[in-house]
Amino acid sequence: MPLSHFEIQSAKSAAKPYKLADSGGLFLLIQPNCSKLWRLKYRHHGVERSLSFGAYPAVSLADARAKRDDAKKLMSEGLDPAVRRKLDRIAEETAARNTFGLIVAEFLSNQEANRASPATLAKNRWLLEDLAGC
Repeated sequence: MPLSHFEIQSAKSAAKPYKLADSGGLFLLIQPNCSKLWRLKYRHHGVERSLSFGAYPAVSLADARAKRDDAKKLMSEGLDPAVRRKLDRIAEETAARNTFGLIVAEFLSNQEANRASPATLAKNRWLLEDLAGC
């Protein structure tokens, strides 16, 4: 049977971690330090994998089930949800690093390394830093 909010709230910690199963591979891991963590157990290309969704109550039962359904949809398309999550995280970090100001700073340092004339450096620095708002 699927988990209910009452079962989750009444779950007490034990000496060793234990699991409360929901459905579709979703379970709640109860740790000895009283934390309750959502996990999804699945197989991709025959290898058992695990995906975490966060801690209860920050991630509710309905949210955990929705995340499980999203992960199952990715698996039905032949994608590994853990790999997809890592790729999304890398893309976000890359997008945050590739701001115009950082590109301007890299361009100016490359010009200095290539020994551009002082007048060219000053002009480019003035123009590009004004545009970048540095």
